[in-house]
Amino acid sequence: MKTRSLLCSLLLVGCGSQSLPPVTIASVAPTQMVASQPTLVRVQVQAQLGVQVDFTQSTLAFDTRMKVFIGPLALGSGSYPPGGNVEGTLPTVLAPGTYDTTVEMGDGRRAVNRDGFTVTAGSWPSGYTIEAVGDQRSGIPFSVTVHAIGPGASGFQGNVLLNILGSGTLSPGVSGAFSSGQRVETVVITGTGEFTLLASDINGGHGQSLPFTVGP
Repeated sequence: MKTRSLLCSLLLVGCGSQSLPPVTIASVAPTQMVASQPTLVRVQVQAQLGVQVDFTQSTLAFDTRMKVFIGPLALGSGSYPPGGNVEGTLPTVLAPGTYDTTVEMGDGRRAVNRDGFTVTAGSWPSGYTIEAVGDQRSGIPFSVTVHAIGPGASGFQGNVLLNILGSGTLSPGVSGAFSSGQRVETVVITGTGEFTLLASDINGGHGQSLPFTVGP
C-alpha cells in the first residue's frame, strides 16, 4: 500500500487537505510589567492542532510546535501545552514601551496581538560590581558574584545583561534574577586568553570584573 500523509484536525473530523482554523490569542495576563521587576506572564492560546497520519505504520504524529513571544522574548517551552496555557517569567531586559504578543505555529499559522503588552519605567541600581574571578578553563562552568550598588541596590531583584571582553563566547547572556541586590551566576566561557566580565542593564548601569585568564 502506498504511503500517504494527510493533515487533519485534532479531532480527526473531516480528515483531508483542508486548512486548519486560524490560531488566536485569547488572553495575556498581566498586560504590563515594571521594567526592573521580573514578571510571570501567561498567554492563553487557542489552536486546533494538526496531525500527520501514516496509514502504512498506523501512527499519528501531532504537530505541537508553537512559539510564543512578548516582543523579542520567547515564552514557554516551544510546544503547545495542554489547554494552550503558555507561561514564563520575563526578565528585565525590555525597555519601557509597548510590545506585540506573537504566536507562531509549526505549520506556519500566526497570530499577533499588536501593542498589547506594556513595560513601564522601573527603579535601577546606579551600577554593579563583580567579585574577583580566578583562572578558569574553556568550556568549564564557573560561578561569578555580581552586586548591585547605589541607593536602593539591596532591594534590586531584576536581571542584567552579561558579556565579555576577550576572544571567545559567554553563556548565558542574561543573568538570573538578583536577590537582595546580589546574584551568583554560573557561566561558561568558550575561548582562551585574558577576559573581563561585563554586567549592564537597560537603564545604563554597568560594571566589570578585573581581568582573568581562561586556559584550554
